[in-house]
Amino acid sequence: MRSLVSADAPPGQPNSPASESLTQAAPSSEPQWRLELTRKIEAYRVRRGRQEPGVEPQARLPFPPANLAPPPATPPPRPRPAERRPPERVEIYVSQSGFDFSSAPIPSPNHALVPVASLSRRALAWSVDMGLLVLCWAMFLAMLTMLGVRMTERKIDLVIAVAILLLLYAQYFGLFTSFGGTTPGMRVAGLRTVGFDGNPPTPKQLLWRSFGYLVAASAGFLGFLWALWDEDRLCWQDRVSQTYLTAMAPVGETWPLQRQG
Repeated sequence: MRSLVSADAPPGQPNSPASESLTQAAPSSEPQWRLELTRKIEAYRVRRGRQEPGVEPQARLPFPPANLAPPPATPPPRPRPAERRPPERVEIYVSQSGFDFSSAPIPSPNHALVPVASLSRRALAWSVDMGLLVLCWAMFLAMLTMLGVRMTERKIDLVIAVAILLLLYAQYFGLFTSFGGTTPGMRVAGLRTVGFDGNPPTPKQLLWRSFGYLVAASAGFLGFLWALWDEDRLCWQDRVSQTYLTAMAPVGETWPLQRQG
């Protein structure tokens, strides 16, 4: 132990009496590393002139005893269990009356006074109208050929031909229905157009019927075939305009509702 202290002292200087006194007075119960640390600190102070030999400037370092057991660790406090609240239940009672559709009945034709024409007569009228329409379309294409316009099997020529047919269809049913109320085919089959109340149709109803013809044809003529499933045997143009076809009255006979008044 004496040799360790002499190594830390400056050259030519013997070991200080303070180091020897501390070495002799040090209790043997302290660990060796504490004694060595204390000697080195004292030797450093003597070399720097901050401590006189044989004088102890401060008390020993307050090291805890080596055999002192650490204090027992206190367990962390246990969290309190959360209180379970009963689920809240909110009941909302909404009272709603049923829908009353009795005030707005679905319009239907007056079968008692003016019955709806049979499907066979209406099919005859539609066949005559379509035959005249196709004839006009063929005559128009023939006139274009005579003027030097050649219609071939190209896609663009087929599109032009179909567009001409649709345009003729819209003009045929639109003009005859809007201005006369009947088409040539309806006159051949002996049919006329009346409103759901049995009276002659108004100009507004005739315009809606012309529009209904376009809608019925735009769905692949499904609007005409709808009469096969309709409870009143009506087509789309009949439902849209609230008009329908019935048998043409004999010459000199008045309208049924006007005759009743």
